[in-house]
Amino acid sequence: MRTRLLPVFVLVFIFSSVAGQKNSYFKRVFVDAEYYLLYEEYRDALPLYQEIYKTYPTNHNLAYRIGLCYLNIPNEKNKSLSYFEKASQNITNDYKEGYFTETKAPREAFLYYGRALRISGNFEKALQVFNTYKSMLKAEDTNEIRIANKEIESISFAKEMISNPKKHVIEPVGRNIRTRFPEKNPLSDSTGNIIIYTSVQRFYNAILISQRDTGFWGNPLNLNSQLYADGVIQTVGVSSNGSILILSRNDNDASNLYYSTFDKAKNKWNPITKFPKEINTKSWENFGSLSSNGDTLYFSSNREGGFGGFDIYMSTKTSTGEWTYPVNLGKNINTPFDEIAPFVTENSKKLFFSSNGHITMGGFDLLYSNRNNNSWEIPLNLGAPLNTTDDDTFLFPVGNGNQGYLSKATAESGDEDIYFVKIDFSIK
Repeated sequence: MRTRLLPVFVLVFIFSSVAGQKNSYFKRVFVDAEYYLLYEEYRDALPLYQEIYKTYPTNHNLAYRIGLCYLNIPNEKNKSLSYFEKASQNITNDYKEGYFTETKAPREAFLYYGRALRISGNFEKALQVFNTYKSMLKAEDTNEIRIANKEIESISFAKEMISNPKKHVIEPVGRNIRTRFPEKNPLSDSTGNIIIYTSVQRFYNAILISQRDTGFWGNPLNLNSQLYADGVIQTVGVSSNGSILILSRNDNDASNLYYSTFDKAKNKWNPITKFPKEINTKSWENFGSLSSNGDTLYFSSNREGGFGGFDIYMSTKTSTGEWTYPVNLGKNINTPFDEIAPFVTENSKKLFFSSNGHITMGGFDLLYSNRNNNSWEIPLNLGAPLNTTDDDTFLFPVGNGNQGYLSKATAESGDEDIYFVKIDFSIK
């Protein structure tokens, strides 16, 4: 009898050992995927989660993680729908984030599922899912309830905007600008005949400039070597005469604002200089732009003391060249959510920015506010088709704001590309 039991014991031991080795391997893959997800490297996290999911196809947490990745990759967002649908079928209120042993999804799966449905245009199903998510919340979950109400509000507003589109003209820029890489954050001087933008290339962000001559954009020039620009850096603002460039850079997981001035005598840009402590803090300062005379900086920051997440502030330069302590633009502009990417027109009469706190079609929308004496009025939504049911975050106005440049991802282009726009300010 012992001679028969021994092979069985050996087989069990071998299978257990192999299963343990496989489990250990996938744990390491999961940790790597979680690292990429934490730093919003969704394209890198996705194949790792998918590799594990092939072996554990009933794991609802993996389905949730894969859904999150797809939801944050341009023009891949519809692929998140089936994963969020599956994740929402097995929800726990005791979710252990970051644990390989967690097989259920958090209730937030319904929130993200609703957002994916809204982006896809399935408004009725999105509304149903948002209401389901809201019904799972307790009275003390005040922030989550506020988010759910915002999402529900966006559905009816999106329907209204799509049914009454504005006559914006949106045209892609020339072939020399558009490449296989994502191009974003386009800036221009008051003439509209130069573009400075960020090209997100494989191993670095390229800061490029192109000039238009007789209607055609020239081959872009890479400015990184002039600017001494490295790391995760991007264009965020430029003065109306095109002589001062503002950039933001991720410095050890904290976004800071920098500037560079153009040296006419040498015909080159000077190396970037970090804005002083009045502007940059231990928090994130992610977008900034200048008034036409260059003495007022408008920027977004999530520093303490604001109305919510990211707020828009302004600082003025003194006669001695120092920047004053920033002033919050107030409750007409800022909300308990996020306001980013502020730009003031050349005549300083309009402020353009992006917000997910004012009434929007979902996520971030592009808005503008008119200046009335020394205060900014309640912002107006620029409407469809400039805004969509996805995030719309960057519009740089040229001159007094009747036209400008924006970057966005479309089904045709794939990743972000740059577009010229003529803006319809009519109110319907």
